[in-house]
Amino acid sequence: MGMRGRAEDRRVIEVRGVVKRFGGIVALDGVDLVVPEGKVTLLIGPNGSGKTTLVNVITGFIKPDAGRIYFRGTDITGMTPHKIAKLGLARTFQIPRPFLDLTVLENVMTAVDGNPGENPYLSPIARWRWKLFEKRAAARAFEILRWVGLAHAWDKRASELSGGQLKLLEIARAIMRGADTIIMDEPAAGVNPRLVHEIFERIRQLVEQRGMSFLIIEHRIGLISHYVDYAYAMNLGKVISWGEPDKVLSDPQVLESYLGG
Repeated sequence: MGMRGRAEDRRVIEVRGVVKRFGGIVALDGVDLVVPEGKVTLLIGPNGSGKTTLVNVITGFIKPDAGRIYFRGTDITGMTPHKIAKLGLARTFQIPRPFLDLTVLENVMTAVDGNPGENPYLSPIARWRWKLFEKRAAARAFEILRWVGLAHAWDKRASELSGGQLKLLEIARAIMRGADTIIMDEPAAGVNPRLVHEIFERIRQLVEQRGMSFLIIEHRIGLISHYVDYAYAMNLGKVISWGEPDKVLSDPQVLESYLGG
């Protein structure tokens, strides 16, 4: 169907003909969508258009009734959220969920996979391995905090951060878990415009310098459209427009869906 990700772009996420019903309601009605590698893809639509249901299906929180989802060519349809995250696809939520009593650095370190843990009964070799693991994890966490612009706040408690900084921390924790593709649900929600630009400038840097890929659901379209490579618009469970952001945002069908929604 049309562009759906240009042919020269490698696909990190591919959704093919996905259908999801809740009783008599068709929440997703044959949805096709592509998230290209190393790009920022925007997903918009009025409330009830199916955006959140689609993200829940992609990330394994809901099983589709029909259709397939692929991540880097692997069929992940029906896979558990944990297994999908292990493959490198992470989702952040509209309300960030850090440990508020821990520092920024500790929050990032808690996300690391494979921590052997501290145990008073560990053998000397096991204790040495744990110390080495902690040292490497801390170095990696500092590196990621530099990427997202939070290195200066490494020793602050998460409860001291602004709303925008909490969302950057959530990105850092996803990267620490091994994610190279991140789905974000309204990262600009509740954040002042200056910090919205800071968040999206950091996202652009992660894309351009680290080769990461993002799928972003957002309502504050005017603030972020110039940070985005591709856009999809949904209404009533269907993709109604896709392509360059300006084209999608000016599509009469899209404008009508918002007026009607």
